[in-house]
Amino acid sequence: MEHQRVWRRVDGDLFRFTTTDGRDLHMALMSAFDDSAVTAPALDIDQVRSALDATGWDEPVDEAALQRALAQLTSWGLLEVTQNHAASYASPEDFERRNLQWSLTRKGEAAISGVLHAFGQLRSAIGLQPAVLDAIGDRLGDLAALLEGPALDDRAARVHLLLAEVENHLSSLVASVRQFNGHLQALLREDATDDAVFLEVKRRTVMYLEEYADGVERRHRRVRSGVERLQAWGVPALLDVAVEGANLAPTAAGDPRPEWIAERRRRWAGLEEWFTPADGSEARITGLLRIARTAIVELLRVLERRWDQRRRAASVAHDLRRLAGWFADCADDDEAHRLFGVAFGLWPARHAHLSPVDGEARDVRRSWSQTTPVEVAPSLRTSGSLANRGRVRPIADPAALRAARQREQAEALLAHRAIRAALATSGTVRLSHFDRLPAAEFAELLDLLAAGLDAELGSDGARRALSLDGQVEVVLLDDGRGEVTALRTEAGVLHAPDMRVTISLTSDARATSESASAEGHRHDHGLRKVAAGA
Repeated sequence: MEHQRVWRRVDGDLFRFTTTDGRDLHMALMSAFDDSAVTAPALDIDQVRSALDATGWDEPVDEAALQRALAQLTSWGLLEVTQNHAASYASPEDFERRNLQWSLTRKGEAAISGVLHAFGQLRSAIGLQPAVLDAIGDRLGDLAALLEGPALDDRAARVHLLLAEVENHLSSLVASVRQFNGHLQALLREDATDDAVFLEVKRRTVMYLEEYADGVERRHRRVRSGVERLQAWGVPALLDVAVEGANLAPTAAGDPRPEWIAERRRRWAGLEEWFTPADGSEARITGLLRIARTAIVELLRVLERRWDQRRRAASVAHDLRRLAGWFADCADDDEAHRLFGVAFGLWPARHAHLSPVDGEARDVRRSWSQTTPVEVAPSLRTSGSLANRGRVRPIADPAALRAARQREQAEALLAHRAIRAALATSGTVRLSHFDRLPAAEFAELLDLLAAGLDAELGSDGARRALSLDGQVEVVLLDDGRGEVTALRTEAGVLHAPDMRVTISLTSDARATSESASAEGHRHDHGLRKVAAGA
């Protein structure tokens, strides 16, 4: 909980050097000390000026202004001033100028690091890297293998480095997810960009998310397996080995090992929270996948709305607002009435093409109040046309077509069941048992092997998995003999380890097969009845 309340301990002067009127000089000085800290942790006044020039500072600064800036940074606790006892002085004036030297304090190092990190974040590109998950899984696997293997002279140092890599990769993952979620929210809200740019960016984002979501689940299982291996070995023991390899330097404040281990425990807890929570709650990476899929749906909806707006020349609301403006500009009521008639077309119907009873055409320019009424057929008033449309063609009975399609589906299902039944083994066999299979059976075998190899390794060394419909169970066991078999098919030759394979139909599969067979007979009988009736 302490790391969640770090804001309580932030000093108000930590970033004050970035907010004052002299922030440019202050930032340049802090950057100069940060650049020089590797080879020259402490700088006298002449070295400060040289380091300031090296950072690109090109404005004139007199001695008094430079001294005031250094004093100000010192008063905020960002710099520490000490006397330089190792220097030699040619004159009292030289001693007066060069007897003091400045260096960054821990607070100053944190302040300039935070500012530079902020600049880096603003310049960095936004993206999700599935390779980060692969890197975390690789390093966790290397850690587990190193700890489970024989003790080596440099094991502690290697454990420390591998653990540091895991923490860095996790920090990179968290930072990229945070940035990308903000990017997604901005995309969902953005409506002011050009239509072409808007649509293209969101289409690419949808494809980007789909590619990312497709590969995350398998990587998640791999990382979770690595975490569980290290948990079985013992996380406290892991941290004890890592702190030995860290080779921490002694400090006047006391032993730094407890604080270092506490920080590593906090970061390990964050790793577990992301991939395998101890309380059984949902892992954060799973929530990230749900967010990605939800964002895909939302982006598609926004794209659809934007596309609909592009297809319409103008919306009804826009038309009414424009018409209201025209009404407001009318000079008098007569002009407003004429505009109303043009806009809504609410005038009497004029069927000038119809002839009166006597067959003589009337002058269309004469007012209707002065001409003989004309009878209008009811069909013209109801349908807008005098044409005789005739009877509507009856709808054909789809029973025959439906029965034929149901029959095709039943036959395809029975054929699939037959393929699986042919692959089922009576016990455990070698993979070489499946040599020279037909193309359909070989494709089904590959699907079952892929499902089995994707399953987690059991305590007995075997991998167990069900097919997607739960009808077939496959068990794979590599006994370590290292033999390789070659399966010959019409498409070529597959070389693979000659592992032990067990393929069996579940009880649900047998019941479904019998039901499908009976349903097929019923459909066949119904099809014959429909054909006989036709």
